Amino acid sequence: MSLEHQHHHEERAHAHLKSHRHGKMMWAIGITGSILVLEAVGGVVSGSLALLTDAGHMLTDLAALLISLAAMIMAERPASTRHTYGLVRLEVLAALGNSITFFLMVVGVAWEALHRFLHPSLPEWKTMGVIALTGLLANALSAWFLHGAHEEDLNMQSAWVHVMGDLASSVGVLAGVGIIAWTGWAWVDPLLSLGIALLIALSALKLFRKALHILLESAPHGLTADLVRDALREGVPQIREVHHIHIWEVGSGETHLTAHLVLEDRPISEGVGIIQRASGILKEKFSITHSTFQLEPPTRMPLQGPMDPRT
Repeated sequence: MSLEHQHHHEERAHAHLKSHRHGKMMWAIGITGSILVLEAVGGVVSGSLALLTDAGHMLTDLAALLISLAAMIMAERPASTRHTYGLVRLEVLAALGNSITFFLMVVGVAWEALHRFLHPSLPEWKTMGVIALTGLLANALSAWFLHGAHEEDLNMQSAWVHVMGDLASSVGVLAGVGIIAWTGWAWVDPLLSLGIALLIALSALKLFRKALHILLESAPHGLTADLVRDALREGVPQIREVHHIHIWEVGSGETHLTAHLVLEDRPISEGVGIIQRASGILKEKFSITHSTFQLEPPTRMPLQGPMDPRT
């Protein structure tokens, strides 16, 4: 295969991957919007705080997914003279914004649940159950569409968090319907709302920490300078030492590295081959997509005194 043909093949594969990601996100948006309308109407008709809470969750999810899709499209634009890294950080900012909206929603749900505990009212559990079952099936379908995609980037991970949270809350609401139908306990409904809110808060915290980790330009979890140093010294015999190692994530799945390589005495022409081998090792072992090296000669010991001309 020629180099030009291979490059064309890679471009087509990349375009197919982008279309695949967009399609999955659009399915998640469509399903989430449908469940939002269904649960909002069902919550009002049945008087269920749990369903209304889930509808509020869906509204937050829908806005977050739309922001994520927009961020994905913007992030795929090529780098420019002004934005030399491109716009991949938009994905991270969108994920950070999503997590903050989750926290705000949790506070609102907790406040309303407290009010319901003080002034209990029994919801119409039959309508509540039908809506919860429909939501469960729709969320299961959405989870099937997103299966495996949540490992691709933060926005797909965000979508996965939304869907799995929705799926769990639908199961919880259905369990609550059974308890209410069996016992008539009105406090089960606000208690379910608090449980859903706690689930959302835990997911939001994980997403918030991941986004903040990238914005602080930290190294990916589990990747340290010592691991990089050992891998380069073992894989490239000409490297004596590695120092000034800096590792950071520009965006989800895009890790950059800079380092100084101290080499044995070698002709300058061999430097290119050494850099290529070092870059290949980092990409293969640690998925580091962009590495920059500065080559240094071995340190020479200084003379201890003036040279005696008689020797």
